[in-house]
Amino acid sequence: MDNANIMEIEDLHKDFGGLEIIKGISLSIGRGTRHAILGPNGAGKTTLFNLLSGYHRATAGQVNFKGKEITQLSAHQINRLGISRSFQITNVFPELSVFENIHLVIMSKNKVRYNFLKTLGRWKKFIPETQAILKQIGLLEKKDIPAGSLSYGEQRALEIGLATASDPELILLDEPTAGMSMDETRQAIGLIDKVTKGKTLVIIEHDMEVVFSLADVITVICYGTIIATGTPEEIREDPKVKEAYLGDK
Repeated sequence: MDNANIMEIEDLHKDFGGLEIIKGISLSIGRGTRHAILGPNGAGKTTLFNLLSGYHRATAGQVNFKGKEITQLSAHQINRLGISRSFQITNVFPELSVFENIHLVIMSKNKVRYNFLKTLGRWKKFIPETQAILKQIGLLEKKDIPAGSLSYGEQRALEIGLATASDPELILLDEPTAGMSMDETRQAIGLIDKVTKGKTLVIIEHDMEVVFSLADVITVICYGTIIATGTPEEIREDPKVKEAYLGDK
């Protein structure tokens, strides 16, 4: 494996009941880069994320992370190796406080089970780290309210916090600005930019402003295959991309 790449995807396939969704995708993810995955609805973007994060098993092909094959590992095993992801639909724990949402992830990262009476000392140990993440995502003042009481934009910010709280090396964000207003989207861009510094980011996003604000590299997929990979400038000018995604003929 090229040490410049943190992940190598080799001839990846996925079918559901004979219907092939991912059709031989091969892709390298550079260490420390911000790599966006674009494509029209039904292109296979989320299915690809599910394969990379262990929520689906590949029909064929291979995924390597830091030189280790992870193709058939579970989502939990993959997360333990240093890969974290968010989902299209908000995935916070609505009944728990904002603080508890982040704190549980940090405790899990440190392999501490949540048993208040037995682990009170260790529970307190992670309070400063939890508060630091809450401050970073702008939710420290709302740490004691139920996560379900947050606004939609705040819940998405919390989910980004959850994805980064385990201190992963590779972060997968699946449409983190979906359903946001223009102002919320701009705030989210700033937040993502801040919390992913020094990390490798792969992001699925439909909003072109988000993609071109954040991405170093863009890959466009259509009907389960890659049609282009390049810099934002190269992707803007690619005729196949204009036809398949941007709507130009």
